[in-house]
Parts: sequence; structure tokens; C-alpha cells
Amino acid sequence: MDELMLFWESLEGNQVLFVLLAVFFLWHVVRMAYRCSLLRAGKRQPVKRKEEGVSVIITCSNRAELLRQNLEAFLRQNYPRFEVIVVDECSEDETQEVLLKFQKKYPHLKVSRIPSATKFRCTKKIAINIGILAAKYDMLLFSEIYCRPSGMGWIRAMQAAFDSRTAVVLGFANYEEKKGAGTKRYFRFLRFWRMVDLVHAGMYVMGNGCNMGYRKSYYLEERGFSGNTQAYIGFDTEMVKKLSKRGKVKVVKEHEAHMVIMDDSKKAWGDDLSYFYATMSKWPARAVWWASMDFVVEMLLYLLIFYFIAQNPYRLYFSWLVVFVCVYNLIIINLGQKRLHQMKLFLPSLRSTTCGFIQKWYHNLCSIFTSRKWK
Repeated sequence: MDELMLFWESLEGNQVLFVLLAVFFLWHVVRMAYRCSLLRAGKRQPVKRKEEGVSVIITCSNRAELLRQNLEAFLRQNYPRFEVIVVDECSEDETQEVLLKFQKKYPHLKVSRIPSATKFRCTKKIAINIGILAAKYDMLLFSEIYCRPSGMGWIRAMQAAFDSRTAVVLGFANYEEKKGAGTKRYFRFLRFWRMVDLVHAGMYVMGNGCNMGYRKSYYLEERGFSGNTQAYIGFDTEMVKKLSKRGKVKVVKEHEAHMVIMDDSKKAWGDDLSYFYATMSKWPARAVWWASMDFVVEMLLYLLIFYFIAQNPYRLYFSWLVVFVCVYNLIIINLGQKRLHQMKLFLPSLRSTTCGFIQKWYHNLCSIFTSRKWK
């Protein structure tokens, strides 16, 4: 008791700041545990439903080589009734020749094309609309040609998440596990974790063009992209927001439903980051605050801890508090990674835990200049 009194007196007028530190610390511990519980929610026993027909829609532009590498993984899915629709956006390479060869081998492949002479400023949403109108099934799944399903059960796993009350299904996508991709994969993991949190809070502002699905009938009833067809941004997030009025938005975490991003070039990584921050700039203030409050509280927590390390004679105790927060964050983050089968991300998560503030501020500043390309 005497020791506590001495400690309290050592604060010398900083008692209010210490109470704030305690509040921020407890909030951070509880909040991180809660977010981890959302990500690690147990896999439910699958409900046997009628296996509806599924239309998989992919758009591409001058991606002949990626078509050769990845299209067959979509065409060979282990599912009884499905079609794959590829919409070619004004390609001038060998895209049409490659697609013709695949059509001869796989009759369930459909191909549409936007002529290269088109005067449209952006063709992404127009291509998606063409694919949807061509689809013969009501259940639609979307991905990109620079991606590949993690296994033969992708369609089945995504389709199983739909029921009569489901409007949108969002899946996980991450870069291929290989040397040098750790930071990129960790960023994608954090993005998905944020999406799970936002959806659970009833804020439908994040989509995933690499891995998502919705119903054709709902798309037509909501008139699709009629409000904005000439901007690339929002081709995925707009539909999540619109179609959430029609039913539930579900996030699928099962490994069978994962998508692997095969293109990890510097340009692709830069586009991935800038597109994310460009879409985030369109979020309502409530969603921005919800997604950022963990970062803000953790930053304030560290600032207060370091203030007391500099000012208080009990600085050793506060130093141990820093160690505890870092170790706790690592444990929580790696538990979440394990749930999503994201192995070998310990070092990137360690770097983010210790230097994440610098990295986050850097990406936010860069986004001011790079996000303009999507508008």
C-alpha cells in the first residue's frame, strides 16, 4: 500500500494523464481481444442447401499471359453447374487468341469484348455490367485474372455462404506465399480483418474485387452502376453498399474460399495500396473513425507511456508496459493469422507492431497523390 502511495505521489500532477493511460490500455486490450474473436469465430457445421448454378465473372485488359496462367483454375472448379464469363476490356495483345483456345477445351467459358476503339474513359464497370447481363445464373462470383482460387472448392465454399437472406458474400484474398511477399501479405491480412470488423458493426463500405459475390436479380433491381459508370473506383465497394439494403452481407473465412493473388509486382502492389486508400476517402465519417480508432488509441497509449518513461522515476515499470503491449499485439495478430492459414507472417507483424505507426502515416501521405488515378 505504501508503495502505491509513493507511486501516486511520484506522478506530481500527472494523475489525470495516468488515468487516461490506464483507460486507453484497458480499452486496447479488450478491443484487440474482441476483434480477434470476430476473426476466429468457429466454423459452423455446413447447412445442406440446393447447389445453385453459379456464374463467375472476370474482366481483363491486355492480360494474355495471366489468362494462360490462371484461367484454367477457374474453369476446372469442382462444382456441378457453373460458367465462367471473361469480358475483354479493349485488349490489343493476344487475349482473344488465348480465350479462343480455352473455349475449344471448355464449353462453359463465355467471352465478351469491348472493342479497342471505344471512347469510354474507363471500361471496368461497363465490362462488369456486360458480364452480369450475359450471366445465365442468378448467383454471381467475381474475381480478377491476376488471381487464382486456392483450390478446386472455391465456388462451392462461396456458394455455401448464400441463403435466402444473403445479398453479398465477401471472401479473403492474399498474395502468394513466397520470399519477399511478407509485407504485402500482412497488409492484405489487416485489410480483411478490418473488413470483418466493419461488417460486424453494420458498416458496409469495403468490397473485394478479387473475391466476392452477389445476386444478379438484386444488381438489376438496384440498377447496378447506373449512377457512375465512368470511374474505376467503387466497382466492388459500391455494390456492397447498395446491395446491403437487400439482405445480409457475409464474410467467408474458410480456407476453401480463399483466393491467391499471383501478381505481386511493384506496380501491382502500388495499385493495391493506392486503390484501397482512394476507396477509404469515400467512406462516411463514422466508418473512417471506426476503422481508425484502434490506431488512434494505440498511438495515444504509446505517447503517454513514453511520456511517463521520460518523466517518472518508476520508468522501468512503464518500460515493461511497452513490452507487454507489443507482445500482446503479436499474440493476438498471430492468432488471427492462424485462423486464416496465413503462416510465416511473424516478422512482418513484428515490424508493424514496433514501427507500424511510421508505415501507416507514410501510406496515408502517399495516398494523397496516388489515389487520384482512380477518380
